Amino acid sequence: MELAWNTQKNKLSDVKGKEMEQERKGKLKNKDIDLSRTKCNIDLVISEKNLYQRVKERVDHLKKSGSRVQKNSVVMYSNILTVSEEQANIWGEEKTEQYFKKCYEFFCNEFGEENVVSAKVHKDETSPHMHLHFVPVNKENGRLQARVSMNKEKVNYIHDELPLFLQKHGFDVFRAAGKTKDNNIEDVHEYKEIKKQVEDLEQVVTATAMNIEQLSKKRWELINENETVKREIEKRKEQLDSLTQNISFSKSVKELTQNVVYEKNLLGKKTGNFIIPEDDFRKIYGYAKKSFEKNREVIELKDKLLFDQSGLREKNKKLQSENNIMKKDLSFLRENLALEKKEKEMIQADKNELQRKNSFHENFLRQRNLLEIFQGWLEEQKKKLGKIKQEKEIKKKKNRGMER
Repeated sequence: MELAWNTQKNKLSDVKGKEMEQERKGKLKNKDIDLSRTKCNIDLVISEKNLYQRVKERVDHLKKSGSRVQKNSVVMYSNILTVSEEQANIWGEEKTEQYFKKCYEFFCNEFGEENVVSAKVHKDETSPHMHLHFVPVNKENGRLQARVSMNKEKVNYIHDELPLFLQKHGFDVFRAAGKTKDNNIEDVHEYKEIKKQVEDLEQVVTATAMNIEQLSKKRWELINENETVKREIEKRKEQLDSLTQNISFSKSVKELTQNVVYEKNLLGKKTGNFIIPEDDFRKIYGYAKKSFEKNREVIELKDKLLFDQSGLREKNKKLQSENNIMKKDLSFLRENLALEKKEKEMIQADKNELQRKNSFHENFLRQRNLLEIFQGWLEEQKKKLGKIKQEKEIKKKKNRGMER
């Protein structure tokens, strides 16, 4: 299993939002959450205080110890460690819980147990995962220094060492492919959204492939049925030909008429009538009757064959029409599958481009020690924008009052 780990830095003003998400408070945007299973979620860090209080308490303690904490300082890293639904089913509940406990142990070893302020395993979503939050303290001087304790090298270190640590404890986990910064999404919500889009596309692609397989199978069934209809028509024709050929007299005309005598009048002239023995007459009558019956049977069979043939032609025509529709549907689904694959590639490309830009901007600001300054300036601009909006609203309300 690939290590599924995502990390995000937070200011003190972000902690409340993380607490709401972790504790299932407020309006839930995630439709995959099953609140009836929320009671099964597990806290690995036991405390009567909420997440904000724990972080605030730890930061205040670090301030007293000499840490310089500003309004826009990074005071917490929120991490999500995920086990896929398939892997969780293979491991079972007990081993999956043990996996998260070992991940918690690893982070405690790396950042100090006192700094890992929360670790909560969520079992109320499709894939079990753990929200782990720690305060980024520099172990060398004991100060709050996010840029030192969670720099690029440290992130790469965790990607390398956490799988090895888990392997020693019986978990077949390996590092995910790709460079850390090029493939890491800072925003967890963005990560979940992109992941969901990819999963949705994969489901559509799978369903489309199954539809194509079913349509192909149906097409061959129609072709086979069409061949069966053709064979049935040929069989009926052979029966008719055979029956027609079998209609014949057992004796030739010469044999039947060899005892025939022409009737003559008193003058010895032929009257046009024939005199035949009674036995021959009865035989001729029997042959004629049998021929008549056979002829009637042939006519009935012809009529039936023509009727059946007409029905078979209609059925054949209908099957051919269905076959053509199936071919069109199959072609459409194949085109749709190609478009979905292309859309998936575009989403991945957008994701990679977004990551590249984020990495570039962050590195640019970090190299010039401007990252925290920029974040502070951005926060101030947001507040100013908020004030301007409020003032506009107040003016609108006043103008409405004057108009009345």
